[in-house]
Amino acid sequence: MNRYLVSKGWEGFCDRLQCLSNCVNFALTYNRILCVDWSDRIWAQGDENFYTYFCLVDLPYVESIRQIPSGLDTFPEFWKNGLGLTTDEWIHKLKDNLALNVEEGRHFEPVWVHPGVGFRRYDFNQLPKHLRLTSQTAAEIKPLLARVNASVPVVHLRGTDRAFTEERWQQVRQQAPVANVLSDDARLTARWMSESPESIVLSDTLTEAKQGGHKLKAEEVAQLGYTKHQMNIRLIADFLTIASAKEVFALNEESLFFKMSRLFGACHGVEAILQTPADPQDLQGAHVRPFSASFQHYTTSLAQRLQKPTSTPAG
Repeated sequence: MNRYLVSKGWEGFCDRLQCLSNCVNFALTYNRILCVDWSDRIWAQGDENFYTYFCLVDLPYVESIRQIPSGLDTFPEFWKNGLGLTTDEWIHKLKDNLALNVEEGRHFEPVWVHPGVGFRRYDFNQLPKHLRLTSQTAAEIKPLLARVNASVPVVHLRGTDRAFTEERWQQVRQQAPVANVLSDDARLTARWMSESPESIVLSDTLTEAKQGGHKLKAEEVAQLGYTKHQMNIRLIADFLTIASAKEVFALNEESLFFKMSRLFGACHGVEAILQTPADPQDLQGAHVRPFSASFQHYTTSLAQRLQKPTSTPAG
């Protein structure tokens, strides 16, 4: 019998990447077929999901919950009759009961589910080995990356729901008097450009909301004149821009988006993720096969797969 691991998505992009890294490790270590389910309202709009933007290489996966046989036992048991449930704010109330603590006991259920929130162990060095942009996404992202002026620093002005001090603002202004500007905050971007009109604003999905732009509902995004797809593309481009920048400064250095993008870049993730498969259709029928003897190519021991793991509470 095939065994599966479902990686649910909720909250910000880097929360998702941390959880995905955790699930990639588990899938390889425990010989499971991975299914990434980012069908929640924060990320998805219509039929768009994780596989609209990304594909996986060198590990078995399926692209939809519907490809997993129904009625299978799950761990945690909560998901048995609700594997297709879309995550939302309710997931926070249950996160302690939905933790995928497979290392605390032996679980042989055919389906494991990571809820996408709560405590997780991640290894960003693993992601570049398996995570790729789809060819269509790469075609949209590469022109955005090409707009970066390599002769000046990148600044990340995370505002909206993230506080900062005037002292920190002035410090960043001194460090980068002219810069490539990445932000989700229209007001902060306008202030920066009023003080540094020679700078280049790269982000084009700005909001004056009091919450991160990624949390806006599809109808709220539409009122700003954007689509969720445009916001996702810009978000991925911003992430890769920070990851690849030689010199970058953040208004909020505790921003998970900033820290994880720099870590991804240090793991050579940018070069890897842009190496898209020639045609994702070529993988159809191949990526869903269970592991064979070549499994040893992917994993030798749990200790090696979780090499120097980082743990973090989130959600």
